[in-house]
Amino acid sequence: MEGRTLLQHLLDCLQEKHLAPSYGLLMLWASQANAVPIAFWTLVFILSHPSIYKKIMEDLASVFGKAGKDKIEVSEEDLKKLPFIKWCTLEAIRLRSPGAITKKVINPIKIQNFTVPAGDMLMLSPYWLHRNPKYFPEPEMFKPDRWKEANLEKNVFLDSFVAFGGGKHQCPGRWFAIMEIQLFVVLFLYKYQFVLLDAVPKESPLHLVGTQQPMAPFRVQYKCRD
Repeated sequence: MEGRTLLQHLLDCLQEKHLAPSYGLLMLWASQANAVPIAFWTLVFILSHPSIYKKIMEDLASVFGKAGKDKIEVSEEDLKKLPFIKWCTLEAIRLRSPGAITKKVINPIKIQNFTVPAGDMLMLSPYWLHRNPKYFPEPEMFKPDRWKEANLEKNVFLDSFVAFGGGKHQCPGRWFAIMEIQLFVVLFLYKYQFVLLDAVPKESPLHLVGTQQPMAPFRVQYKCRD
């Protein structure tokens, strides 16, 4: 893949070449509507919780040495040594999930006393499900430690976490997206020091498609680490 982008490599593997524009548009939408905003929110939550920020910097030092002293290359094995950053990423996803996910019914399905006919659309709201205290105690709190209960080594999320859908038809790019956000957070925090200038912005209300967007600017002051 040297000298080529991930998108170019994936499009080369397509058997149905006429679908290439659709796949390109899908990857562009996924990054702009989900991956980039979640990377933003993950950093915002980390920087606004000093104890969490401190723990992450200690974890980075244990893997890479003193932050900022060298350029680093981060491998998949390195990321496995930093589970807390993955927890922070997933917790940011939980708190800023899309308002709705829709699926088209292929075959009639019975739900309790109702039969949903083929062709109907079903809608699930990750945003509200992730705020149900029955499944996520203190749901409005950013608590990465709740993710220690998930079996992430076997790629299993917490029960009732549906940001990527559910069942066998979850988003196929979910683990790649989580990994690239982890990598972004590692490199950003290793290289730069931050001072917050604004309060954490609220998320946009009634945002149905894609990650919740911030309602106000969020300024930070940063400099390269010595």
